Amino acid sequence: MTLGERIRRLRHERDWSQTQLAQKLGVHQKQISGYERDVHTPSTEVLIRIAELFDVSLDFLAFDDRPDVGARPLIADRELVEKLAAIDRLSERDKETVKAVLDTFILKNRFQRLAGEAAEPAGETMAAVAESHAKAS
Repeated sequence: MTLGERIRRLRHERDWSQTQLAQKLGVHQKQISGYERDVHTPSTEVLIRIAELFDVSLDFLAFDDRPDVGARPLIADRELVEKLAAIDRLSERDKETVKAVLDTFILKNRFQRLAGEAAEPAGETMAAVAESHAKAS
């Protein structure tokens, strides 16, 4: 099932018109039509609002291989989801920088787990990464 088909199904389950859904999301009805026909893809912000409105997870909306019932949130930390949405609005260059920082942090964490070391608290590690990135800018 495609993203558009899921949006249409969720809208029909609530007996909402495309116009009603558009009003709830703060977008134009033509955008809803485009989403449901898989002609357009919603922005990250709109996807988050759709997930919240229908009380489903982002992974339920986006992935074909997920069960179609009661999907639980993949990312439970709402602040993290909001930060990811903010990152999505950055320039491509800044997005690549953020991705590189995240890749480095994730790789470091994997190596620590493989080596059996206790990982440092994430806040301290990320603070050090953010500080070094700020100095480089």
